Amino acid sequence: MQEIIRCACYTRKSVEDATLDRDFNSLTSQREACENYINSQKSKGWVCLPEHYDDGGFSGGNMNRPAMTRLKADIEAGKIDMVICYKIDRLSRSIIDFAELQKFFEEHNVHFVSVTQDINTSNSSGRMLLNILITFAAFERDLIIDRVRSAIEGGKKRGKFCGGVPMLGYRSDPFTKKLLIDEEEAKTVRLIFEKYMALESIQATVSEINRLGLKTREWVSVSTGKKHTAKPWNSTSIHRILTSPIYAGYVSHYDTNYEGEHEAIIPRPQWEKVQQMLTARSPYPRGQKHQRHFHPFDGHVICGHCNCALTPTYTRKKGKRYCYYICSEFNKNSDHFCPVKRIPAGDLEQAVISQLAGLFQAPAILRETLKAVRQKEELLRKNCDRDCEMLQAHLDELKQKSLKEEIDYDEVKKTATLLTEARHKRSLLREPTTEDEIIAALGDAAGLWEFMFPGARQELIQLVVGEIVVFPDRISFVLKVDGLKDLASEMAVGGYFNQPHGNPAEIPESRQDILDDGSIRITMKLELKRVEGHRRVVIPAPGAERLKQTSLLRAINNARLWMDKLINGEAQNVTDLAKQLSLKNGYVTRILSLNSLAPDIVEAILAGIEPDGLSIAKLTEQPIPEDWNEQRRLYGFPER
Repeated sequence: MQEIIRCACYTRKSVEDATLDRDFNSLTSQREACENYINSQKSKGWVCLPEHYDDGGFSGGNMNRPAMTRLKADIEAGKIDMVICYKIDRLSRSIIDFAELQKFFEEHNVHFVSVTQDINTSNSSGRMLLNILITFAAFERDLIIDRVRSAIEGGKKRGKFCGGVPMLGYRSDPFTKKLLIDEEEAKTVRLIFEKYMALESIQATVSEINRLGLKTREWVSVSTGKKHTAKPWNSTSIHRILTSPIYAGYVSHYDTNYEGEHEAIIPRPQWEKVQQMLTARSPYPRGQKHQRHFHPFDGHVICGHCNCALTPTYTRKKGKRYCYYICSEFNKNSDHFCPVKRIPAGDLEQAVISQLAGLFQAPAILRETLKAVRQKEELLRKNCDRDCEMLQAHLDELKQKSLKEEIDYDEVKKTATLLTEARHKRSLLREPTTEDEIIAALGDAAGLWEFMFPGARQELIQLVVGEIVVFPDRISFVLKVDGLKDLASEMAVGGYFNQPHGNPAEIPESRQDILDDGSIRITMKLELKRVEGHRRVVIPAPGAERLKQTSLLRAINNARLWMDKLINGEAQNVTDLAKQLSLKNGYVTRILSLNSLAPDIVEAILAGIEPDGLSIAKLTEQPIPEDWNEQRRLYGFPER
């Protein structure tokens, strides 16, 4: 019985194909050609599958296409034996992507055929011709890209809007493609600029715009057809509006603004003023290009309250640059309640690194670390000895040849130089590292961190530290023991153990739990405080006297003072009070609720003996119970 070969037809048409490939660009025509070819091969058992794998509006340089994804999934499921396409560039115009696709086909025993190019990968000649043609396809793709880029650049220099979804406040004329002002949306744009100039803060602008009930535009993607619903504003979307040259009547191309043919929504003096304000508040000085900064904990830190990522951000105060890890939810919406909000990057790093010193000094870890270091050092010595022996033998051989025949003296000189370098490298290798040296080196956690370059710090965290979860009153993270051993081995190679070291770091108290995979979960207490106007992480030292929470004390005092203003008639209501204080209504309301605390709870706070973890956030994240005993149970005070 003849074998059945299941054939799938794949078609693709990009936006550029509409103008650059007029001969045969429609998906329907491509499919008909593929089906006709399959019918001509019926005698060989070829059968056309009914499924359509059509990618319309997708570039050949992009492998992330819906139909291509479905095609690969069906191949993995064993539903396809042969892939048929009109031309090989329908599959991909990228040499690298095509090579990976070809490997994918081979792994699943699937061949493919190009109808118009007489290519069949089931034979060697077809595979050779394929490699030649895909090279030309990649070249053609580069030419198309260059032509499109040149056309876009030329259009923008003439002030034309060159496609894409128009910015909020504009719509595109269907005939001329010129940007026209949408007056209803333009009101929102003007309001955003006015609010920012008045509030001088993007976060405050976000809160105000959302308070007014305004949302982003609802739009549909031309390429994918995906509908994007209207959403509340966040700092990213507001910043995009404020920095867009479109609103000042410009058309930008990379870093250059050209005079646009459309009408401006924002007067240029106002737009320029906003750009100056944004630059002044930027962490980067004016005219300075953004440099690459390494954030060792990026991708590792989680907000324990909101269960979202803490991402790196910067602020600049009085010319000094500060780095923080900020709660993603709070960053999107400043009205979102989060007791963590943001934490200083340096404080968080030191809190985690301080635990490495203590962990390395644990007997079991120290024993394994010493073993790993010894193995690495022994391997280095063996490799150096082997290199010296091989080079010496080769040099002796050359000397013997020189007695009998003419040899290349450049090779002799080169070999002798390499031998000298190898012997010098061997001489630098010291005696095996002792246990005391490892204890001294790894006990100096601060020195370990300073020893490393920023990129190496990032690699260290990737190697050693798992998920870091920050709560308002504690920090919890995982240390990977196997990673610690690898780290020690690398430090042995880098010569870290040969360096002078400071005194062992004082290790904060912590709870250590062994997990199923052998890693260790560390839990440490912390306090989030404002010190000299800056938010800081304070790790209580063992046996240290607990610091009074100045922010909580201040909140208790403000609650009483503000209530007196309402009672005495100095403020008509909470809204009037908030306006007088230049604060948000919600914040003032939460602070005023502290007046309902039981007297003994207030006294404990004033004396600095409140339970661990009690903060403004914990007291105000939900309504304070009227029953005092219920308050005591809720906040950790003894009942009366």
